[in-house]
Amino acid sequence: MRTQRRRTRRPDSFATPDGVHAVFRALRDRCPTLIPSSDKDLMKLLEAVRHVERHPASDTRRGRPARWQRETLLEVARHLRAILERETSGRISLQSFAGPYLRILSFPSDVQATLSAGQLNLSEATQLARLTAERLEVTSQKAPAVRAEVLRAHLTMKGSQSTLRARVQELLGEVVEVSSEAMARVVQKVDELLEIDASDKRHLFYEEMKRLFYAMREIQPEDIDDESLSEFMRAADQLSSTIYAIEMKRQKRERKMQKILI
Repeated sequence: MRTQRRRTRRPDSFATPDGVHAVFRALRDRCPTLIPSSDKDLMKLLEAVRHVERHPASDTRRGRPARWQRETLLEVARHLRAILERETSGRISLQSFAGPYLRILSFPSDVQATLSAGQLNLSEATQLARLTAERLEVTSQKAPAVRAEVLRAHLTMKGSQSTLRARVQELLGEVVEVSSEAMARVVQKVDELLEIDASDKRHLFYEEMKRLFYAMREIQPEDIDDESLSEFMRAADQLSSTIYAIEMKRQKRERKMQKILI
C-alpha cells in the first residue's frame, strides 16, 4: 500500500485567528454602522450573510423572523467580497471565509496556535479541532493531551491530510465498515418511510448516504483532482457536523427514555 505523505503547502496568512480578525477590522472600517462591535455578534452576522447568499429571497419568509434585514446582509456581503478580492485576489470566497475560516475562532486555543505557527493547514486544523472533550468522552483536561499526541504523530510522520482525517475518525469511533446487510437495512428504511408517507422527506437522508456509499466503491483515485478534493472536504466538514448534531440528539433522546424507564 502506498503511504500518503504531506505535501509542501504555501502558508495561508488568513487561516489564523489574526488573519480572521484582520478581515473583521477591514469590515468595520468600510461599514462601521452595519458591523456589530463584538466579534461574537459579527460571527453571527456573517453566518447570516453566508445563508442569505445561498438562498433566494423567497426562502427567507419561513422560520423565525430574521435578526437582520436582507438588504443589510447583502450590503455586508458586498463589502466582504470586495475585501477578500483585494486581499486574496479572489482566492478566498465569501462562502469559504464565512464558513471554514470563520470557524477558526471557535477552535480550541491549542489548535489555533498550530495554525498561527504554520504547523497545519486549515483543513488539517479543522480535523484536529473535532477532538473535543465531549466527542472523545474524556475530561476537559485530557482532550488537549489527546490533540497534542495526534499532532506530534502527524508531524513526525509527515502525514497527509487524509491520514490525519482517518486518525481522527478512528479516535471518534466513526470508522464503520458498511456491509451489504447494512446497506439492505438502509434500503428497507427508505421503503418503509415512503410506504407510511410518500411526502416524508426524511428518506432523502438515507438516499444520499446510500449514494455516497456506492460512489465510494466506484470512484478511483485518478478521478479526484485538487479542486474536487478541496470542494469535497469543505462539504464533508459541514456534513460531519450535521451528522454529529443528529447523533447528539439521538443520545439525548435515549438518555431521556432510560430515565423514564427507571
